[in-house]
Order: sequence, then structure tokens, then C-alpha cells
Amino acid sequence: MRDEKILVVDDDPAIRRLIWKSLQSTGILIYQSDSIEKTLDIMSRVKFDLFLLDISLEHEKDGYHLAQMIREQDPLIPIIFLSGKKSEEDIITGLETGADYYMTKPFSPALLKAQVVATLDRAQVIHAQQQKRPTNEIKVGDFRFDKVRYQLFKKEQLIHLSSKEMQLMQFFMENPDQVFSKEQIYRSVWNDGKVDANTIMVFINYLRNKIEDNPKEAKYLKTIWGVGYTFLPSGK
Repeated sequence: MRDEKILVVDDDPAIRRLIWKSLQSTGILIYQSDSIEKTLDIMSRVKFDLFLLDISLEHEKDGYHLAQMIREQDPLIPIIFLSGKKSEEDIITGLETGADYYMTKPFSPALLKAQVVATLDRAQVIHAQQQKRPTNEIKVGDFRFDKVRYQLFKKEQLIHLSSKEMQLMQFFMENPDQVFSKEQIYRSVWNDGKVDANTIMVFINYLRNKIEDNPKEAKYLKTIWGVGYTFLPSGK
């Protein structure tokens, strides 16, 4: 039995009942809505795995508009259009709007079930592949660290750093909003048990001169007096 959540958006209660009957044997949790307003309210409270949308709700093209809003929140969420509009132009528009599949009414309950299950299965595979894929960059706040090219970007502007500055910046970006003593930083970046506090101070100043808007008033790489340093990637 499946445990995904899908939202059916159609202003025809008979269609919503038919969809529920078609899918109830799968174990999928089926939520229902008949308008954009209700849909947005439900979406604010529930995370869905798939949307089944009609095109014509209150207005002629509400479904297209709703699909665009869903895509803005989650570009990868599966969307299936169920519509009485059957022209090639309508189907193309639906797919261009962001639908993964377009089914016309009246539809076969068995075909709908097969399409929903196949779409959810494909989404699970894609999600699993993304989870396994090693990330080649770190993105936090205003900064992006490219591990492949070993480059740092601030607000998409390249910042040139030395090798040790890059290692120090990578350490901070992997551990944002945390306070570290000089000893912790030295052992993590220099891999040496014997701490050289002056070296830490020098490299912190080097970094500030390159990443701060005003190095004398640091907002990203801040000193915590008596403790050490912390990196605030958004400068707040």
C-alpha cells in the first residue's frame, strides 16, 4: 500500500468522487479542492506528492495559473491535468505550463490509476537519485562554494582566494552560524594539534578583506570576544 498524498482540484464533485474511487485501492491519501483559494490554503498545511488539476475552475484558465503557482513553490512536483479540453492547442498549453501528463475527460479510471502510480514511482526514483548524487557545491546565504573548480562566489561574483583561505572558507561554509574557538579552527583546517593563534588571526583578516563589504565592520565573519569566531552567511 502506498502512503503518498495527492491533491485533486476540480470544481465538479462527480469527477472528484470518480477519481477517489479510481485510486482508493492504492492507499494513496486523496485530498480535494474546487478552487485556487482552497488549494493554496490546503497547500500551506500539507505537503503533496502529486497534483491532479482541472483547467477550468472558476475562470477559463484557472488551472494553468494554479499550475504555475505550484511550480514556483516546487519545480519538481508532478502535475497531471484532467480536462474536458481536447484540442491540440489546449494539450500543448497544458504541457508548456508545467504538466507532466495531460488526460482528457471522460477518462478511463484504470488508465488514470496506472498513470498516477507510474508518475509517483518515477518521482520517487528521481528523488532517490538526487539524494545519492554527491553535491559539488555549498550554497549558504550570499555565498556559493564550487568544490569542483575550487572557487568561491559572493552574490555570484567570483572572489579570488589562496588555497588556505579557501580551506578556511570551506570550513566556515560547512558549519555556518556556529561559534568556533581558535583551537577548533586550527585543528580542523591546519590539521595540527599545536595551535598558532596568530596564524588564525592573520587568515581571518585576509578573509575579511576579501568577503566583507567593509572589513572594519565585519558582518559575515564575526569575532565572538573571549570565544572565537562565527560565520553568518547572510550577514545578519
